[in-house]
Amino acid sequence: MEDIGIVMTKIFKLPPLDERLSAAASLVRDGAVIADIGTDHGYIPISLLLEGKIQSAAASDIRPGPLNRAIANGEKYGVSEKMQFFLTDGLQNIPLADLGVTDIIICGMGGELISEILSACPYIRNENIRLILQPMSAVESLRKYLADSGFAVMEERLACSNRKLYQCIAAQYDGMTHAYTPAQLLLGKQIIKRGTKDPRFPSLLQKNIQKTQREYQGKLQGGSDDAEQTYTLLRELLQIAKEKGIHCDACTEI
Repeated sequence: MEDIGIVMTKIFKLPPLDERLSAAASLVRDGAVIADIGTDHGYIPISLLLEGKIQSAAASDIRPGPLNRAIANGEKYGVSEKMQFFLTDGLQNIPLADLGVTDIIICGMGGELISEILSACPYIRNENIRLILQPMSAVESLRKYLADSGFAVMEERLACSNRKLYQCIAAQYDGMTHAYTPAQLLLGKQIIKRGTKDPRFPSLLQKNIQKTQREYQGKLQGGSDDAEQTYTLLRELLQIAKEKGIHCDACTEI
């Protein structure tokens, strides 16, 4: 007899993941038990279950509406028996150890909020647990939290969705602090190293140079005390552009 998930896949198309969510899903390890925090429609765990990539999934959201959509989608695609749903804030009240969670996904939140959620969860301080994080903002704050809190970045990927660039980070606990320059916090060591091998990188770098340049000029004119820090970041970004052979019309040496 065919597996119910296969049967339902024949009836309904797979949940559509955009490039941002696909990039996060691609960082999940084969055979994982996942917790998808802020699951919204539940498409990441549902897609991974239908692909047979994961064993089971916990899906949580702080709002009843999105969680109910995830529950309905789990039933629609025939994978609800392999899912558990939690109406909760962040990782609170999810029995991660009892469920055997190995990979934790947090997408679509600000970097500072993701850091707060992680800092409140001792369970993640385990070298066997993988964090898959996709911040919508303040990516540098998230990387600093990881670097200062004993987490090593295992993989980093860029994704484009609705004409916006996003960074996806996979990290695991190693108990060590990790040194980063300001530009590495902003762009990611692996993303910088890969450089133009990823066709999205020039656009990411150019946008951050332009943004940092505007910030520096504004701080300089306003006499801000941290103008020097912004200048240091700008110089580092310009140096990366030079090394990678990336030209930016709006970016001039200072």
